[in-house]
Amino acid sequence: MKKLLYTLLLPVIMLTACNEPENDKGKLDPNAMILLRGVETNTRAQVAGLTPLEVVEQAVAMRWKSHWFDNDFYEKPYIIARGFDERQRDFDIPALKMWGTDIIMININYPDGVLYRDFLYGFDIYFTNIKNDTIGYIPQHILETARPLIEKAWEERNYTEVYRLFDEAFVFHSISN
Repeated sequence: MKKLLYTLLLPVIMLTACNEPENDKGKLDPNAMILLRGVETNTRAQVAGLTPLEVVEQAVAMRWKSHWFDNDFYEKPYIIARGFDERQRDFDIPALKMWGTDIIMININYPDGVLYRDFLYGFDIYFTNIKNDTIGYIPQHILETARPLIEKAWEERNYTEVYRLFDEAFVFHSISN
Protein backbone atom coordinates (compact mmCIF):
# COMPACT_ATOMS: atom_id res chain seq x y z
CA MET A 1 0.00 0.00 0.00
CA LYS A 2 2.85 2.39 0.84
CA LYS A 3 4.47 1.70 -2.53
CA LEU A 4 1.21 2.45 -4.30
CA LEU A 5 0.81 5.70 -2.34
CA TYR A 6 4.38 6.80 -3.18
CA THR A 7 3.86 5.82 -6.82
CA LEU A 8 0.75 8.00 -6.98
CA LEU A 9 2.28 10.93 -5.10
CA LEU A 10 5.57 11.01 -6.99
CA PRO A 11 4.05 12.39 -10.24
CA VAL A 12 2.11 15.01 -8.25
CA ILE A 13 5.29 16.13 -6.50
CA MET A 14 7.18 16.23 -9.79
CA LEU A 15 4.42 18.22 -11.51
CA THR A 16 4.32 20.68 -8.63
CA ALA A 17 8.07 21.18 -8.83
CA CYS A 18 7.93 21.62 -12.61
CA ASN A 19 5.10 24.15 -12.41
CA GLU A 20 6.80 26.32 -9.82
CA PRO A 21 6.87 29.86 -11.22
CA GLU A 22 10.28 31.02 -12.36
CA ASN A 23 11.76 34.30 -11.24
CA ASP A 24 12.01 35.96 -14.65
CA LYS A 25 14.66 38.65 -14.44
CA GLY A 26 14.85 39.04 -18.19
CA LYS A 27 17.94 39.39 -20.31
CA LEU A 28 20.09 42.19 -21.65
CA ASP A 29 18.68 43.97 -24.68
CA PRO A 30 21.19 45.92 -26.80
CA ASN A 31 18.26 47.55 -28.65
CA ALA A 32 16.49 48.84 -25.53
CA MET A 33 15.48 52.49 -25.38
CA ILE A 34 15.17 54.89 -22.45
CA LEU A 35 12.01 56.99 -22.50
CA LEU A 36 12.26 60.62 -21.47
CA ARG A 37 8.59 61.46 -21.03
CA GLY A 38 7.22 64.96 -21.20
CA VAL A 39 4.95 66.01 -18.35
CA GLU A 40 2.30 68.67 -18.36
CA THR A 41 2.40 71.19 -15.56
CA ASN A 42 -0.43 73.49 -14.58
CA THR A 43 1.68 76.52 -13.87
CA ARG A 44 1.41 79.96 -15.42
CA ALA A 45 4.93 79.49 -16.82
CA GLN A 46 3.80 76.35 -18.67
CA VAL A 47 0.97 78.26 -20.35
CA ALA A 48 3.52 80.64 -21.86
CA GLY A 49 5.97 77.86 -22.73
CA LEU A 50 6.13 74.83 -24.96
CA THR A 51 4.04 71.72 -24.49
CA PRO A 52 5.85 68.40 -24.06
CA LEU A 53 4.85 67.51 -27.63
CA GLU A 54 6.45 70.71 -28.92
CA VAL A 55 9.65 69.87 -27.04
CA VAL A 56 9.69 66.42 -28.68
CA GLU A 57 9.12 68.02 -32.08
CA GLN A 58 11.79 70.71 -31.65
CA ALA A 59 14.55 69.08 -29.57
CA VAL A 60 17.72 68.41 -31.52
CA ALA A 61 20.08 67.75 -28.61
CA MET A 62 20.30 66.96 -24.92
CA ARG A 63 23.23 68.25 -22.89
CA TRP A 64 24.32 67.58 -19.35
CA LYS A 65 27.30 67.73 -17.04
CA SER A 66 28.82 64.74 -15.32
CA HIS A 67 31.91 63.91 -13.33
CA TRP A 68 31.69 60.51 -15.04
CA PHE A 69 32.85 60.25 -18.64
CA ASP A 70 33.35 56.94 -20.43
CA ASN A 71 32.79 55.38 -17.00
CA ASP A 72 35.81 57.10 -15.44
CA PHE A 73 35.45 59.69 -12.66
CA TYR A 74 36.92 63.18 -13.12
CA GLU A 75 37.12 66.07 -10.65
CA LYS A 76 36.13 68.60 -13.28
CA PRO A 77 32.76 67.74 -14.88
CA TYR A 78 32.49 67.06 -18.59
CA ILE A 79 29.76 68.52 -20.77
CA ILE A 80 28.16 65.62 -22.61
CA ALA A 81 25.69 65.87 -25.51
CA ARG A 82 23.39 63.54 -27.40
CA GLY A 83 21.43 64.31 -30.56
CA PHE A 84 17.94 63.04 -31.41
CA ASP A 85 16.93 61.59 -34.75
CA GLU A 86 13.40 60.68 -35.86
CA ARG A 87 13.65 57.15 -34.39
CA GLN A 88 14.17 58.75 -30.98
CA ARG A 89 10.89 60.65 -30.94
CA ASP A 90 7.53 59.34 -29.81
CA PHE A 91 4.83 61.86 -30.63
CA ASP A 92 2.03 59.81 -29.05
CA ILE A 93 3.40 59.67 -25.48
CA PRO A 94 5.12 62.35 -26.04
CA ALA A 95 8.69 61.30 -25.29
CA LEU A 96 12.25 61.55 -26.46
CA LYS A 97 14.33 58.38 -26.44
CA MET A 98 17.91 57.62 -25.55
CA TRP A 99 19.63 54.37 -26.41
CA GLY A 100 19.64 51.89 -23.51
CA THR A 101 23.36 51.47 -24.15
CA ASP A 102 23.82 55.00 -22.77
CA ILE A 103 23.28 53.37 -19.36
CA ILE A 104 24.07 49.69 -19.96
CA MET A 105 26.83 49.22 -22.50
CA ILE A 106 26.63 45.87 -24.29
CA ASN A 107 29.19 45.04 -26.95
CA ILE A 108 32.04 42.65 -27.76
CA ASN A 109 34.10 44.06 -24.90
CA TYR A 110 31.14 43.85 -22.48
CA PRO A 111 29.00 40.84 -23.49
CA ASP A 112 27.56 40.69 -19.96
CA GLY A 113 27.00 44.45 -19.97
CA VAL A 114 28.50 47.19 -17.86
CA LEU A 115 26.60 49.94 -16.06
CA TYR A 116 27.62 53.37 -17.40
CA ARG A 117 27.44 56.22 -14.92
CA ASP A 118 27.80 59.16 -17.34
CA PHE A 119 24.04 59.87 -17.56
CA LEU A 120 22.93 58.35 -14.23
CA TYR A 121 25.24 60.69 -12.33
CA GLY A 122 24.58 63.64 -14.63
CA PHE A 123 23.25 67.05 -13.62
CA ASP A 124 22.02 70.21 -15.37
CA ILE A 125 20.31 68.10 -18.03
CA TYR A 126 18.56 70.17 -20.68
CA PHE A 127 17.21 69.98 -24.24
CA THR A 128 17.97 72.48 -27.00
CA ASN A 129 16.36 73.33 -30.31
CA ILE A 130 17.96 74.13 -33.67
CA LYS A 131 18.79 77.67 -32.46
CA ASN A 132 20.52 76.19 -29.38
CA ASP A 133 17.80 77.66 -27.13
CA THR A 134 16.99 75.65 -24.01
CA ILE A 135 13.46 74.26 -24.40
CA GLY A 136 13.25 71.59 -21.68
CA TYR A 137 15.04 69.98 -18.76
CA ILE A 138 15.08 66.92 -16.51
CA PRO A 139 14.79 67.92 -12.84
CA GLN A 140 17.74 66.75 -10.76
CA HIS A 141 15.55 64.88 -8.27
CA ILE A 142 14.38 62.60 -11.10
CA LEU A 143 17.88 61.21 -11.61
CA GLU A 144 18.58 61.11 -7.89
CA THR A 145 15.43 59.00 -7.42
CA ALA A 146 15.98 56.70 -10.42
CA ARG A 147 19.72 56.14 -9.95
CA PRO A 148 19.65 53.91 -6.83
CA LEU A 149 16.69 51.92 -8.19
CA ILE A 150 18.47 51.21 -11.47
CA GLU A 151 21.74 50.40 -9.69
CA LYS A 152 19.95 47.99 -7.32
CA ALA A 153 18.15 46.22 -10.18
CA TRP A 154 21.44 46.05 -12.09
CA GLU A 155 23.30 44.54 -9.12
CA GLU A 156 20.55 41.92 -8.81
CA ARG A 157 20.81 41.31 -12.58
CA ASN A 158 17.07 42.00 -12.77
CA TYR A 159 16.99 43.27 -16.33
CA THR A 160 13.19 43.23 -16.41
CA GLU A 161 13.20 45.84 -13.64
CA VAL A 162 16.01 47.84 -15.24
CA TYR A 163 14.06 48.14 -18.49
CA ARG A 164 10.82 48.93 -16.64
CA LEU A 165 12.63 51.81 -14.96
CA PHE A 166 13.98 52.92 -18.35
CA ASP A 167 10.34 53.19 -19.48
CA GLU A 168 8.94 54.92 -16.40
CA ALA A 169 11.56 56.77 -14.34
CA PHE A 170 12.64 59.73 -16.46
CA VAL A 171 10.49 62.78 -17.15
CA PHE A 172 11.21 66.22 -18.54
CA HIS A 173 9.59 69.62 -18.21
CA SER A 174 9.42 72.32 -20.85
CA ILE A 175 10.86 75.78 -20.37
CA SER A 176 8.61 78.81 -20.59
CA ASN A 177 9.27 81.40 -23.28
